[in-house]
Amino acid sequence: MATTAKSEIAASERCESRYSPEFELLLACCAHRRDSDRLAQALGSRIDWEIALRLAEHHRVLPALHAAMSARDDLPASIASAIRSRAEKNALKALRFSAELARIARSFAERGVEALAHKGPLLAQLLYGDPAMRQFGDLDFLVRPADVARAKATLRDLGYELQLHLSPRQERAYLRSGYEYVFARGGQRNLLELQWRLLPGFYAVEFDIDAIFERSVEVTVEGFRVRTLGCEDLMLALCAHAAKHGWAQLGMLRDIATLSDFQLNWGWILKEARRLGIVRILTISISLAAGLLGCGIPDAIASTGEIPSSEKLIHDLERRISDGQDPDTNSLRYFRDFARTREGWQDRARLAARLALTPSVGEWESVRIPGPLFPLYRLVRIGRLLKRACSL
Repeated sequence: MATTAKSEIAASERCESRYSPEFELLLACCAHRRDSDRLAQALGSRIDWEIALRLAEHHRVLPALHAAMSARDDLPASIASAIRSRAEKNALKALRFSAELARIARSFAERGVEALAHKGPLLAQLLYGDPAMRQFGDLDFLVRPADVARAKATLRDLGYELQLHLSPRQERAYLRSGYEYVFARGGQRNLLELQWRLLPGFYAVEFDIDAIFERSVEVTVEGFRVRTLGCEDLMLALCAHAAKHGWAQLGMLRDIATLSDFQLNWGWILKEARRLGIVRILTISISLAAGLLGCGIPDAIASTGEIPSSEKLIHDLERRISDGQDPDTNSLRYFRDFARTREGWQDRARLAARLALTPSVGEWESVRIPGPLFPLYRLVRIGRLLKRACSL
């Protein structure tokens, strides 16, 4: 059972006069349960629609804005037309991506590559019943590490171009420490992400990929059946993904709030979060969704004791989200803040050690070291991090 009433009252009190009119409007449009009074109150403020549309694009919640505004007859015609035009463009994009999702999934199946589609149109269909109800910019497929080579070959045969070119030694290291290959097609960059982990290795969050495949479910998208993460695994994946991006977009919290209304096994979710060391990440994600969008906080999450200890961080994150701030994911501050989201010192220590000692593509590109001396890239990594720290 979720403590819905408390979270809704808290959301109302905290949001009453704290945010800009434009952000208040987006909150009203994305609210877990549509509140006509809240929406009317938001529209009663003086709204700069240029800012509102820009914020909606930044937070990837244009479909929610359109859904809330489409039935209203009190908007200026130019504003209604602008919202509708952007929503139609997003719907056409979703339709194209859905067709491409089916084409790729079919090719994977023909080649014997077991893959799970996640995020993108698949997540929109699962959560909202319509691929056009989310904004996304690429397709994401998760495969087992052993299937990466065959999946890459399949994508190349479909016309996709790998955007990262590594030597055999670098590729072996990247499969251990990285988590995705990014593909382009037809001049469009970053069009598809092929993943074998849900997070890069240095985040020290070890999802069990084989178990995720075993618990996967089928979803029908535009008449084609595709496998994806089970809902409990999906909740943990969405929260970890949001944390990786500093919870920067309201759309991430909208997805989490919507999924929280499903019939989930919260006891299992909490147990798995403890194994992964992401109870605080889970708690922060649910608390942000509750505070901003009014979804309930499940009793299992409320009983962890993490909410009081995370209140300051949650408050800071709410401010950053409302200001439209994107984190600099290459900065030391970003990793310091991410470490604050881990409840165990062992997890924080692993994060720090892997961050310091795991060479990345940046190190491989910065200096060329002969194959037998490949381990020396760890020293290059440490040196680059020290240089970055000294420049602050």
